[in-house]
Amino acid sequence: MSWAALVLTLLLEQARAVPPANPVYAGAEAWADRVARNCNAGKVRHGVYGWILVVGVATALTIAGFHLARWGGWIPALAVNVAVLFFTLGFRQFSHPITAIQRALQEGDLAEARRLFLQWRREVDPDFDPTEVDDTEIVRKSMEFGLLAAHRHVFGVLFWFLVLPGPSGAVLYRLSEFVARRWNRLPASADLDLPPDRFGAFARRAFAWIDWVPARLTALGFAIVGDFEGAAYCWREASVGGQPAWESDRVLILAAASGALGVRVLGGADSARMSRREGAESDWLVEPTPQALQSAVGLAWRAMILWLLLLLLVTVAATVA
Repeated sequence: MSWAALVLTLLLEQARAVPPANPVYAGAEAWADRVARNCNAGKVRHGVYGWILVVGVATALTIAGFHLARWGGWIPALAVNVAVLFFTLGFRQFSHPITAIQRALQEGDLAEARRLFLQWRREVDPDFDPTEVDDTEIVRKSMEFGLLAAHRHVFGVLFWFLVLPGPSGAVLYRLSEFVARRWNRLPASADLDLPPDRFGAFARRAFAWIDWVPARLTALGFAIVGDFEGAAYCWREASVGGQPAWESDRVLILAAASGALGVRVLGGADSARMSRREGAESDWLVEPTPQALQSAVGLAWRAMILWLLLLLLVTVAATVA
């Protein structure tokens, strides 16, 4: 059932993607903000209570709903899986924006490419500062943001969907990522007075724990379907010592993608940390071009097909046994 639900969801999403503005996302944002306002008393433990109320309760309700659906047969259970995955698993949420940016760059319209990137970026983070985007790095920034979106909207969701009952794992992962990001915004740009190092500390740490295995599986998938030797080299040479877990996972994924594609995806400071021997990685990683954007989408597609095929083999083997 898991394999069928994934395939049906991907087909449905290709036909009609989830709009950024929808009642499900709006409800999650409203509930997370309400919990933050009522629970935030300046202590880390209050962030734990808030995380349980948002992520824990939603995950438990999803498990209960799935088991109720199973009593009605496999068709209602499949329908619940597909419905939840439709709002948590989003391949088009990164592939289509990258394609649009690539088209604008190929037409020489840098201003349109920048506008598309900022629009895409602000759908995830409305407080994103456009001055952080250098026009000369639109391609690299798009690859970096797109590959991370592929991990957080596809591969991370896929892993936890397969681990927990029904679609509860998908809910756990997506909401954990959401509150870790929303409760750790800069106070100056947030409409909520949330100290990022207090109330949101547990949410960020919890997501780092939840994302530890999926991040490494994503990097492994990129290595298998890309240049394995190059990905393994960049993975090994990525200097993540002393970094917070949520930052080291980001560097790990992008370093593996860099080696798999042979393209410099990481930016200046991160790129400088990728090698213990100064200048070693610049010997063979090239600067990204508009064509590299399509290569990034292809890398993610191949990794997705790889994991779907492995899941199909496991499903068939379990059925036969």
